[in-house]
Amino acid sequence: MSVAPPPELPAVAARFWRYVQIDTEADRDSTTTPSTAKQKDLGRLLARELAELGVADAEMDAHGYVYGSLPAAPGAPRLALLAHVDTSPDAPGGPVVPQLHRAYDGSVIRLPGDPEVALDPAVSPELAAHVGHDLISSDGTTLLGSDDKAGVAVIMQTVADLVADPELPRPALAICFTVDEEIGRGVDKIDLERLGADVAYTIDGGAVGTFSFETFNAAEATIRVRGVGVHPGYAKGVMANAATILSGILAALPAAETPEATSGREGYFFPHEIGGNVTAATARVLLRDFAADGLERRKRLVEELARGAAGAHPRADVEVEITDSYRNMREYIERTDPRAIAFAFAAAESLGIELTAELVRGGTDGSRLSEMGLPTPNVFTGGHDFHSRFEWNTVQNLEASLAYVKALVGYWARHGGEPA
Repeated sequence: MSVAPPPELPAVAARFWRYVQIDTEADRDSTTTPSTAKQKDLGRLLARELAELGVADAEMDAHGYVYGSLPAAPGAPRLALLAHVDTSPDAPGGPVVPQLHRAYDGSVIRLPGDPEVALDPAVSPELAAHVGHDLISSDGTTLLGSDDKAGVAVIMQTVADLVADPELPRPALAICFTVDEEIGRGVDKIDLERLGADVAYTIDGGAVGTFSFETFNAAEATIRVRGVGVHPGYAKGVMANAATILSGILAALPAAETPEATSGREGYFFPHEIGGNVTAATARVLLRDFAADGLERRKRLVEELARGAAGAHPRADVEVEITDSYRNMREYIERTDPRAIAFAFAAAESLGIELTAELVRGGTDGSRLSEMGLPTPNVFTGGHDFHSRFEWNTVQNLEASLAYVKALVGYWARHGGEPA
């Protein structure tokens, strides 16, 4: 049963409150698009709400992508705004019961659904900078879904405000809500021709005032070991323990190059899924590096360790499959249309705020979109502690993101006709 937004919430926060209550958790093991049918529940709602706002071509396609557009004067650039509807499978996705913590005083907030889950400034230092804000969290039993329903709400409210005030400057505006971003498939089925944009922004970032146009280069290595099982009392010279062999490969990865030991521009190896037994064992290892040659080095090391294990254990079969996920989007953006970056900073200056370039130690839909020829940096939504039951945002942060996106759209309307 859904919880109605508190009446005092501004429109963008009320939208966010409603959207987070629709469970859209993605599924890594699914082979369908979207990976979970429930993502379409939110997609259908968004398409309907866009149509009610007067977006004549609003529609959800068979894959769950929602498209719509607002026209502008002939010759205006076509700008796209994107956000993803799915939430991460790393924490329970629903039912989300949102909580409003008015005028945060800086203390520890224990969430009512699970008192062991608390918003604690000692654990999340960003909370200290939000004293006086009206915080929104889950009840502690699920994630909140600010990643990326905050972006969805900001885009929807931007459209609503532009439609309500025809005097607000805007370029031709394309809207797209994607699926399965959290499992790396966010643009697998996107129709770029239908989107028809020259430049785009994903509204999918974190802290207020941050702007991202550089991500990891990313790949995933799947290591499979097939062993030989036999009674352990008679195993000498016969058994090849797949679990032990796989453990040895993972233990040989550099201990100083893990997610918990790196920051900034440092890359990592991340075994994020391991399973198996004596006869068969598998691990999935994320490979991340900001430099292209650094990612290649990581690929080679995994392959070398697997070959070494195969040589040391001739009774076992050791295989490695490496799949590229996305590339560092900076080079593609700067080569295709550097105004995507320059205009973002200029729009912030017009609002009197200082925009800070923030490295994305991960990826966004914009990573692959930029590689596909559509330059797509990432804009802040104000959320924190994503993919966890500790996730939170604030009413004031959502309003700040909305104000900035509207300023960005207006800047493109005024200056987008200038040469790239």
